[in-house]
Amino acid sequence: MNHIFLTAALVLVLTSRIMAQDPAKTDSDKYSIVLENERVRVLEYNDKPGDRTTMHRHPDFVLYAVSPFKRKLTFPDGKVVIRISKPAK
Repeated sequence: MNHIFLTAALVLVLTSRIMAQDPAKTDSDKYSIVLENERVRVLEYNDKPGDRTTMHRHPDFVLYAVSPFKRKLTFPDGKVVIRISKPAK
């Protein structure tokens, strides 16, 4: 029983580390930091059709699209969401 508990705890720790990865570090070819201070962080994201990113996390965020896009997002629990956005006016 202890072995199962320790395995589950290890999985939770590893999952939280994966989810907490910084996209500006894991995918620096697509993300760049525009502004960062103690209150806000602004990231710019550029990709091409078919590009993929490493699993990462965005704490509370606002998305400002400058061009339309459609994305398939896969979450750590396996849930898949399609996000479609039009550019901001």
